[in-house]
Amino acid sequence: MDHQQRAPTASRNRFQSIDTLRGFALLGILIPNIVAFAWPMMAITDFAIMGDTPANRLGYTITATAILGKFMFLFALLFGSGVVMYARKFDTADKDDNFHTKLCTGASLWHIRCAWLLFFGLIHAYLFWYGDILTYYAIAGLTLLWWVRRLNPKLQFFGGLTLYYLGSLLLIGLTILGYWAVGVGEIETYELSVDPAIEIAGYTGTYFEAFKTRFFTTIYLHGIIFPLMIPMFWGMMIMGMGLTRMGILTGERSLGFYIKAAIICLAIGIPMTMLGYIGINQTFTLIPGFLWQAFAQPIGVPLALGYGALVIALSKWVPARFITIPLAAVGRMALTNYFLQTLLCTTLFYGYGLGSFATIEYPQLWLVVLSVWAINIVFSMLWLRFFTMGPFEGLWRVLTYRHLVPIRAQNPSS
Repeated sequence: MDHQQRAPTASRNRFQSIDTLRGFALLGILIPNIVAFAWPMMAITDFAIMGDTPANRLGYTITATAILGKFMFLFALLFGSGVVMYARKFDTADKDDNFHTKLCTGASLWHIRCAWLLFFGLIHAYLFWYGDILTYYAIAGLTLLWWVRRLNPKLQFFGGLTLYYLGSLLLIGLTILGYWAVGVGEIETYELSVDPAIEIAGYTGTYFEAFKTRFFTTIYLHGIIFPLMIPMFWGMMIMGMGLTRMGILTGERSLGFYIKAAIICLAIGIPMTMLGYIGINQTFTLIPGFLWQAFAQPIGVPLALGYGALVIALSKWVPARFITIPLAAVGRMALTNYFLQTLLCTTLFYGYGLGSFATIEYPQLWLVVLSVWAINIVFSMLWLRFFTMGPFEGLWRVLTYRHLVPIRAQNPSS
């Protein structure tokens, strides 16, 4: 195996549409995450924990309908795309003498890469923030993904979609069971997540007090929620493989194709999401927000695909470069920026930082999101003037390839 095949993808070989979409997804995912950073877990499903005000109701409704699940979906698609992009230098078309060696080396490096991502995710989850998503991605990458990367692209898309909806049924089933248990008085509402009083005491205290609270929350999420959601992650990621191999996520189709796809998906997704949200809230009056967390995922697929098509269309439209260039910069440093969001938010909200936990409501929460976005964008654009990848991206590659990977730009911007 030559050095080129053991090296990361060069900047010149990157797809602008994928970087742009990844940056869009990374920034967008902070909108629902900000509530989990700033308030007890129950606030994710019940805005009244913040205070039953029109501003909190509106902020919650926008997040629950336009945002919840959509950006996680896009990010998972892109992780699946990453499998295909990573494997291309190993899945050579010519069956030369080194073909099987290349495949074995590719599989080995991919699983080493995912093992390190799992390590990062566990550190992130247990030491900093329970809402970590990297652990889920890493487990999905270590299990099924590498071995289905070469299936027929249409089979990948539709098979992945089917697997996603089957996984969604598992999550919905558990959610309905929880709703029933609350309804008959078997459990209290707070037992569906964590007692808010415990979270407030923990996250407004010392680092050790926050660690204890976070530890048990993370154990619960990894032990109960993750096994139910792994089929959904497999499904989304396999869909991303198919969309990449069909040249859709990579921006290889015409601008008109993406505009038409965006119009169709948004025209289906917007009313579908709004009707679903209204229907859940009118039908289930006890804890509708808890139920919506599960239903929002599958109902939101057309809307998420519409967002994705719209962003890729913008990445192909030259006048939109003032939007897409900053998004692509964030996307090239997605791992670093993800950790940066955690650092900024936990410093602002937790007791060992500025201690604002359970105090900032809407619309001020939007201002926090905008501020973090600005830091992500400015930091990324400045960093990439001198380096080809983010610091954590560089570290990840060094650990994967087990040799130093140069990250300084050959011709840094002045």
